[in-house]
Amino acid sequence: MNSHDMNPVLEKDRETQLKTSYLTFLQAHEKEKPQDIDSMLARVNAENDYVMLKSSALKEKQFTSDQLKGMENELSHQFQARKQAQEKDRYQEDCKQEVLEAMQQPSEETQYKQLFKQSLLAQLGISDEKDSPKEAKKEAEAEKAPVEKQLKQETPQEKEQRLAKMKEFEQKHSFEKVYKLKKEVLQELKELNLTDSQREKLTKLEKALDTEKKDHDKQKKEEKSQNGFTKFFARHNGANSSKKRKETQEIER
Repeated sequence: MNSHDMNPVLEKDRETQLKTSYLTFLQAHEKEKPQDIDSMLARVNAENDYVMLKSSALKEKQFTSDQLKGMENELSHQFQARKQAQEKDRYQEDCKQEVLEAMQQPSEETQYKQLFKQSLLAQLGISDEKDSPKEAKKEAEAEKAPVEKQLKQETPQEKEQRLAKMKEFEQKHSFEKVYKLKKEVLQELKELNLTDSQREKLTKLEKALDTEKKDHDKQKKEEKSQNGFTKFFARHNGANSSKKRKETQEIER
């Protein structure tokens, strides 16, 4: 077999070697990190390997400089396209994970209700039940005893953090919204098998909340009325002032 018959095979093998070597160099360059000796050495070695193959191919005239440059541009483009596709997939996966985590986390409203419930339970002297009110009631009835479990003492720091979180929520939302959530918690606690003293205290707490709501509505109504009167008074004064200015101007003439 003469050399002419062998050249196509050799050139094809060399092309595969060049492409593989150049991709290895691109990958090493991508993974190289500042002040990381191992990644720097990997990049240098990959670059040297490719330069040697490239020099050999040019020396043996298997490829021209333009052909090798075209190959490098094509491989670089493909490498970047794959990288962007991977980053897009990774971004979409991260977004999906964030959505799943957000769905698993309780909403702001749920967190506030839990904090308010914790506050009421502390006032009633009941431990913070992890089970639903109905389950707690069922357990209590099975034991033929009211809900009077050992209350875990809240530290001053924990109480301060709880109050701060509640205050932050209350500042961000309307009084009506906060009132609605508090009433929902009170309704949940009513389903517990409470003692007479606990139920009496819960009733007083609910009455105090309702009184606060009435005072808020009354104040809001008064402010609305006051604003209306102020606007009317301002319009009336404005009309009188205009009339007086007009009379003064006529006298001056």
